[in-house]
Amino acid sequence: MAEKISYELTQAEADLLLELAKDATGAAGELGGRIGGGAAGARGGRSGGRLGARMTRAETAAMTIDVPFGADSARARTHHAIARLGTGIEDPNGAGDGSLWGVIPSGAANMSPALLRAQVEPAGPGARVHLRASGREGLIKQRIAAKAVDRIAAAITDAQ
Repeated sequence: MAEKISYELTQAEADLLLELAKDATGAAGELGGRIGGGAAGARGGRSGGRLGARMTRAETAAMTIDVPFGADSARARTHHAIARLGTGIEDPNGAGDGSLWGVIPSGAANMSPALLRAQVEPAGPGARVHLRASGREGLIKQRIAAKAVDRIAAAITDAQ
């Protein structure tokens, strides 16, 4: 199970995560507004949802898993897991360190985005995969980051 950690996002990560959260809460607000108020309600719901995202704060979870297959295979499985469960993205920091990045739907009903980073390294005959995810949490905690890390870890190891 992923553990909550203290991690300060880079400015690029924080900006991207806030935009992702604004889009998700805006879409939810638009849907709710459309139900009750038609097109005008949808516009108001979207803007209210986007504003509400600013009142959340980033929380991060991490996990390290050891796998019995080599680093190349672990990297391929990690890439496939991110693509299957979410969307692969370029490194928002432009670090060029070989890490894999993705946006993973998470939280309640998978409606909240988690920004995920995976780093694969050789470890003896197998490999070690370091997973870290961040999600913006409101008053009601959804464990957005922890759920995303757990789902990716399970997807990597399930095919063993």
